[in-house]
Amino acid sequence: MTQTHRRDMSEETFIDFKCPHCGADLSFQPHFAGLAQGCPECLESLVVPEQSTEMGSKLPHAISTPRLLLRRFRPADWKDLLEIMSDPELFQYNDWSPQDEEAIVKWLDADRDVRLTHTGQSFHWGFELLETQKLIGFAGMWYREEAHRQAGFTIFMNRAFQRKGYGSEALGGILDFCFRGIHLHRVTADCDSRDLAAIRMLEKSGLRREGELVKSLYRHGQWLNILWYAVLREEYDAWAAEEKNSVLHLE
Repeated sequence: MTQTHRRDMSEETFIDFKCPHCGADLSFQPHFAGLAQGCPECLESLVVPEQSTEMGSKLPHAISTPRLLLRRFRPADWKDLLEIMSDPELFQYNDWSPQDEEAIVKWLDADRDVRLTHTGQSFHWGFELLETQKLIGFAGMWYREEAHRQAGFTIFMNRAFQRKGYGSEALGGILDFCFRGIHLHRVTADCDSRDLAAIRMLEKSGLRREGELVKSLYRHGQWLNILWYAVLREEYDAWAAEEKNSVLHLE
């Protein structure tokens, strides 16, 4: 139960505020403080404040890292996305397949309506290179449970820009957003055990290998091992403090 009217449960304490999108009066239970939730009236995503206030907060439109701007897709991104998504070698370790121009344009059109708190949908951050404003990759993020405390992600990077640290930098921005921007409890990812580049990126970014599912996925005519990674908020805070790797700047 993500939103409760005071008249229904008057004995409880609530966080009262207005939706920053539609202005509706909202009341959330205290254990949702700091989390991203959907407005029951307009369905837009917002951050529940820590205590009752006049207005809640919108989710940030972008995340800045030293070399990248992580942002929502734009219609003009189709050329850069086609360059990424038409490369068959990029998909040798996952279930995706190369996409053509028509598929990319349809994807961008549908992505405009996706909100982070919408159940069963992947929310995308495009990675724009600040120096050239070129989109060089993207991440998909989704919630793993309805309370919006756990999320999973996947990352795709233009192969021409791999091995330059951009993937780890983008992931650092995403993890900072997850744990410090919307106060998640746990973030997870999985990868093919043969994908050495993904393994290096995940472990370099502070994720902990939780286990290996042996021959658990049949893909491209063979049974594959899948590695599972995760990081808790307290683990990430300790790792980031040690690495001095806080890159979060929300806009």
